[in-house]
Amino acid sequence: MSIGFKENLVSTDSASNKIPEEALGAFLDGVLAELKTPSDPAMLTQVRAIFRKRIPLNLRSYAAAILILRAAGLSHPQSLKSSPSTTSKTEREAPEARRDGIAMVPLFVSMGKRQRLRPQELRSLISEKTGILTSDLGRVHLFDNYSFIDIPETEATRIIEAVNGATIRGKPIEIKPAKKRVMSAKESDGDNTN
Repeated sequence: MSIGFKENLVSTDSASNKIPEEALGAFLDGVLAELKTPSDPAMLTQVRAIFRKRIPLNLRSYAAAILILRAAGLSHPQSLKSSPSTTSKTEREAPEARRDGIAMVPLFVSMGKRQRLRPQELRSLISEKTGILTSDLGRVHLFDNYSFIDIPETEATRIIEAVNGATIRGKPIEIKPAKKRVMSAKESDGDNTN
């Protein structure tokens, strides 16, 4: 990290959350120069493989941004704990499940078996409207007249905004956050064929 970059950080008003773009640009230019002639290509390849294995594709650019902010001294792990978006489980409801370390939550979908909804059809619609890979979406739970789909918690708002009101075979669907308790297939009208 260059000394000029550190000086710009000191003068930055933390309340305004402004990023010193010129200094950050210089920092990223240094990263690009390092990529052209890395000091240890084998280690870089190993770290890249671990990063790709642990961080889902749709979150990689955000993960890279967090790493850049940390490397630049603009963010610290302890400051993330006090951030409103990362409150503890005692301050918010715990997500329903985790998939590859990603919190998953269910969304309600107003179509089910009677409307001949197929899980892959729903996943494809979400992917088409949001750009999220179908492989990053979770399980679809089909019931007679409605369904639930497990999605990454961080993508819930974006998926709802993009997909709510869309149509499948000419029929509009409603998609919204699932209520707190989801009935199992056995509890819903005796339907246990999921």
